[in-house]
Amino acid sequence: MVFNSYVDLCPVPEFLAAVGLVLIAPGPDMAYMVAAGLAGGRSAATRAAFGITSGVAVYVVAVAAGLGALVARHTSALIGMQLVGAAYLAWLAYTAVQESRDGTELTAELAGHQWFRRGFVVNLTNPKIALFVLAFLPQFLGTATSPALQLLMLGVLLQVAGLVVELLVGWAAGAFRYRVFQRPGTLRTLRLTSAFVFASLAVLVIAELTRALA
Repeated sequence: MVFNSYVDLCPVPEFLAAVGLVLIAPGPDMAYMVAAGLAGGRSAATRAAFGITSGVAVYVVAVAAGLGALVARHTSALIGMQLVGAAYLAWLAYTAVQESRDGTELTAELAGHQWFRRGFVVNLTNPKIALFVLAFLPQFLGTATSPALQLLMLGVLLQVAGLVVELLVGWAAGAFRYRVFQRPGTLRTLRLTSAFVFASLAVLVIAELTRALA
């Protein structure tokens, strides 16, 4: 096949194993999927998952275009992304707390495009994904004659695997939501739980950044 003449499939099994380890590690993306599923059910989780996947696509295209090496040489760019990510997670936590004080229905809180947009921003500022794609993806070039095509192929595999995991997590959270939604106080509890998760992740991002700069 013409495709096989440009890419190297030998590193793919090792790459998928590494992807599996990254996907099962807790992070802002998984936390957001849980929060989206709890707040808006399967529909919100699906939109959020595609938003997260779109965030990954930005890094994949950047690496394929040769920007990965440039960002790797300028660590301030990665530090900036961590700070933006922590600030955004803190804002999501604050928003969830504010929403816990009113009586509106969770399903009416966010339109579909907002679930997508939030997922996109959460993953675009996710240090775990940024470092994995920008620094780790190029390690699996192998003997590919077209590095750009090889990186795009690996990126697609990463996105597909991530999308499957994110949908499973979000839908599972959505199923839990529907089972307990009618119980007194559940609405406020779900919102406060989301706030706690987002705030904790913001603190962890800042803690990791502090250790890296120490």
